Amino acid sequence: MGIVISRDLKKYSIINGLILGLVLLAFNIISFYLITTIVKSPLGVIGVPYIFSIILPIPCAIIMVYKLRTEMKWDWNFRVATSGIFIMFLVAYFIIFVGRDQLFARLIEPQMNTKIENVLLEATPVALKKSGANAQQIAQKQKEIRSQFETQDKITIGQEIESQLISIIFIFVIALIFGALFKRPARGYEAINVNSVQ
Repeated sequence: MGIVISRDLKKYSIINGLILGLVLLAFNIISFYLITTIVKSPLGVIGVPYIFSIILPIPCAIIMVYKLRTEMKWDWNFRVATSGIFIMFLVAYFIIFVGRDQLFARLIEPQMNTKIENVLLEATPVALKKSGANAQQIAQKQKEIRSQFETQDKITIGQEIESQLISIIFIFVIALIFGALFKRPARGYEAINVNSVQ
């Protein structure tokens, strides 16, 4: 028997996914402009993306999960929670993919990857010198950075599809974890009925 997703769950999950996606999209854009125009220190270049891609999104996701759970009231067992969170995260991911990778990177900042690459190439030697790396190690690291960005520029349709599928699977796994963490306990009368049957 397949999973039946209620109309309310779809509606609230999509709405909250749109909100979450727009917030995370804003984080991505802010992070980009900070490291390419304002932040100059190597520590800042490393720290800003970490803050905007990991530190801030986690509490935002938790807030939106609680918001969705509140809107669904008591209809929030593990199955419902996982389904709703998966839809919400998937919608947010779609917003980021379209907003950042397709619109922002193509229409507003077509040189986005090049600018990020240049920032990393400038910050890496300074950071490595402070850690005691020699010239050969620095050159090797810069070569790796260039190689990573060249690979991104030459990605094929098949690789893009594979990447998206992996991302969707990852989102589902995260939804399972969040569903287990934030599911509601059984309602009182349900627990009483189970005990009476036993």
